Parts: sequence; structure tokens; C-alpha cells
Amino acid sequence: MIVTLCSGEGRTFEAVTRVLGSQVTAMITNVESAPVRSKARALGVPELCIPHVQFNNRDSHESALLARIKELKPVRLLALLGYMRVLSPLFLDRFKELFPESTILNLHPAPLSQYKGAQGLQFALRSRAPLWGISVHEVTHQLDAGPILAYRHLNVFPTDSFNTLRDRAHPLEVSAVLEAIDILTRRQPT
Repeated sequence: MIVTLCSGEGRTFEAVTRVLGSQVTAMITNVESAPVRSKARALGVPELCIPHVQFNNRDSHESALLARIKELKPVRLLALLGYMRVLSPLFLDRFKELFPESTILNLHPAPLSQYKGAQGLQFALRSRAPLWGISVHEVTHQLDAGPILAYRHLNVFPTDSFNTLRDRAHPLEVSAVLEAIDILTRRQPT
């Protein structure tokens, strides 16, 4: 019932799947060499790869992505866990038509009011923000602007490197994603 989209390492995907088990029914990636693929296989989660680089434009890639998601019915939740592509409004509308009771959630390594887009932790380091955050929000047509489902505060120390900050952020990401999924599960009709 939960389909995940991932593009990279898959640390959060792996941790969330270890908790939720068979509720995670598939993992789809857009990167052939993404380490998350082997993590999905090791966890027994079907993994699909739809590389965006093999398509001429965003619409054709998203149409292929949507066709594969449609085959995975029922989908109650689409979770973007390190998915490094912005989904177009057209994709979001088509998804909602197919799965009107479903929600798309996104893990965003930043406070939505302070930073939108990729590389939130890098921005926190560059801006020397002493306090940062991890947001899990519903996906809307506006980039990183949907209702926040879960939020965690993250201290940024002057001695932090990207790796130390990422390692400290990781358990907060997992906790926030699990809280958001719990909220959405309670909200959805059975």
C-alpha cells in the first residue's frame, strides 16, 4: 500500500521499511546505479527502475512512472524518500485521478519556510544556521509548500561537516517519516 520513490543511497527507505515491513509494497528509482536498489532487494521489496535519462522530456518520464505505479494498485501512499526530481503538477493531478484517497508525502531536509529544493543540509552548513529542521509534508503543486505532517529540530554545530550533519539528521528523518505515515494512516478510510 506504500510505494516509495528514491534516487540515491536509500538510508531512510531502508530504516522505514525495516519498521513498516510488508506495508512498503514497492520502491521505484529514477537512477540505475542507485544503491537503494540493492537495499530494496535485500529487504524483499520489489524494486523498479525508470531512469529519467532514457526519456526525451519530463512528461514522457512521468507518464512511464505513473503507468508503473498504476500497476501496483492499491496505492494508499506515495512516499518521496530522497527522490531528487520535482514531480510536475500534471503528474500530481493524474496521480490523484487514479488514486483519489491517496497522499503523496515528501521528506525535505529543511524547514519549508527557510529553504526549498534540493540540498537543504548543504544550505544549512553554508548559511551557518544554528538551528535547522527536517520536514515531512504533503506534496502540492507548489515546490516544498504543502501542509507539514511532521517536523524535527536539528542543531547545526560550527564543527559540523556534511557527513556529521547528515548522520545526525538521519534518525530524525526516519522518525518524522514514520510519524507522518502514522498520521496519514489514521486519516485514510479503510
